[in-house]
Amino acid sequence: MELPQADAPPVVKTAPQRPESVNRPPQGSPAEIPWFRGQLQGILKDGPTFGPRKDEFLPFLMIRANGGDNGARPLNGVFWESPDIYVVSNQEVASAPVQPATVGGIARANAPNTLYAHVWNLGKAPALRVRVEFYWFDPTLGISRAEANFIGATWVDLGNRFNNGTEWRVVNGPDGRYLSHGCHAIVKCPQSWVPAFVNGGHECLVVRVHEPILDAVSPDQFSAPADRHIGQRNIAVIPSSSPAAVDLALNLGYLANPGPARIETSLDAPDSMDWLKLYTGLADPGLRTPANPVAYGLLPATVGQARRQRLSDIPFEARRKLLLPAEDVLRGCDRQAIPFHASIADIKRGEAQVLRVRQKIGGEIVGGYTVVLIGR
Repeated sequence: MELPQADAPPVVKTAPQRPESVNRPPQGSPAEIPWFRGQLQGILKDGPTFGPRKDEFLPFLMIRANGGDNGARPLNGVFWESPDIYVVSNQEVASAPVQPATVGGIARANAPNTLYAHVWNLGKAPALRVRVEFYWFDPTLGISRAEANFIGATWVDLGNRFNNGTEWRVVNGPDGRYLSHGCHAIVKCPQSWVPAFVNGGHECLVVRVHEPILDAVSPDQFSAPADRHIGQRNIAVIPSSSPAAVDLALNLGYLANPGPARIETSLDAPDSMDWLKLYTGLADPGLRTPANPVAYGLLPATVGQARRQRLSDIPFEARRKLLLPAEDVLRGCDRQAIPFHASIADIKRGEAQVLRVRQKIGGEIVGGYTVVLIGR
């Protein structure tokens, strides 16, 4: 069974204020008992209404989209560079330690990779039997359930937000060992992941965290900018001596409504990407923007399985003339992909170039992908 549930969880009613504080008579007054009976009748008839989740005795599960993420949604910035999804390449799960060997690793194609997730509970209540699910996707600018590939799932227990231990400890859970720090934990996917060579190990990773009774999530929900239960890592790192190049076919995904979309590319400085701190293991990676020009951009969108030209096979000087910084696409019901290319003729050790691709619909970012060319 690839997904744990077929039906969406019931809708939880919330209000701006805690219900017990709305129109409540003074404590101890004769009117308090009729008010209380009315509240009880309303709960029996329509179900409970909760105040803001942060104020209720409920868990508040999340995976961070960035280092300062507190779970507020929706997000409209870069949400696909989660610092909470880790990859350890050339490592079978059976022999992988409970603590990841690296938090900035990159996947290796046609080899076993072990995945870890750092999950959080910022609520007032502890969360027991929290389900953590791992998925992979072909490189894409539009994550949805339609293209999800299930890898594995496990369960952890998380303390409330006041339970933040002084050090990490190993917990022997019913589904294996994990690292706990009270209200947050690092957990290992129970199955190894072997990325396909056709994608060069550049697949996207998604982790979902939820507790099916007190903090549930719909089985169709895979949108990291819309839901704190979803973490997304769409990052391709190309460590290379000169020259450095990458050709990627980025799927546009199956989103809710056909219509126009705009695909944009940007050339960004290394210090705009906090994830590089994990990759280098340094609070200040000290990476510089390359001195030499980068050829980057898009080719026109094609149907999903069409044969594509590898620009890496043609002279560097000719590539920039063929590439577009942005492309408008009319999305239909058929699968579509857009080719992306980035290359640099000469990149030196200590230099890195961050390139981001965004898909926008109605001005809203619905998906993104990040490529890093880094000298070694």
